[in-house]
Amino acid sequence: MIQSLNDKHIVVTGGTGALGEAVAAALLEQHALVSIPCYDASELDGFDLKDSDHLFLQTGIDLTDEQATQQFYKNAVESQGKLWASVHIAGGFAMGKVADTSKKDFMRQVNMNLVTCFNACKVAVNHQQKSGGGRIVNVSSRPGVSPRQGAGRSAYAVSKAGVAALTQSLAAEVVEDGILVNAVVPSVIDTPQNRQSMPNANFERWPKPAEIANQILYLISEQNTLTQGALVPVYGRG
Repeated sequence: MIQSLNDKHIVVTGGTGALGEAVAAALLEQHALVSIPCYDASELDGFDLKDSDHLFLQTGIDLTDEQATQQFYKNAVESQGKLWASVHIAGGFAMGKVADTSKKDFMRQVNMNLVTCFNACKVAVNHQQKSGGGRIVNVSSRPGVSPRQGAGRSAYAVSKAGVAALTQSLAAEVVEDGILVNAVVPSVIDTPQNRQSMPNANFERWPKPAEIANQILYLISEQNTLTQGALVPVYGRG
């Protein structure tokens, strides 16, 4: 059981999505202080945690914008206290063969998955270096570390490969600052959207959001004193 997150401030980007909500819920159960940036207020429709105590929410935040990202973290720290950990789940998925993918669509995947992660990592590190350390967890994907599995979704695979590379290079940069940077690497996550898009799949083999959340909580906890630069597979039985 994770016992070291009480009153610790943790940002969760993408916190209103299926995996993000599972992470936020698990953190709130551990009495952490959670901050979530939202791009559009419609993300809060059906978001069961929006009225939770110890939750800071701000809408209209474009994480592809460096200044907007900096301002959100500043506001979150002013509201919730110094930053202990930052979990970067914000992103998106799109199918498309290379021959059929426009530069605009390619860059959309890069911006959604890699640029948002880079901006959040940069700002989180700036805060954590000033406060004496912390934890960062990014979210790559199975095609991001096994690119041959990215056939038919190359833009997505490239963007998530960038997240994996960023994780390992940043981990080496900041380990001496007491900041441990890692990534989880899911296969297809068992979400309603994925079930709808792949109705004939064996859902029981997919990793569940709550299971991935448990792994993330360990990586951001003080109990993790050694693991850094890891790309942790969370494939379930898929």
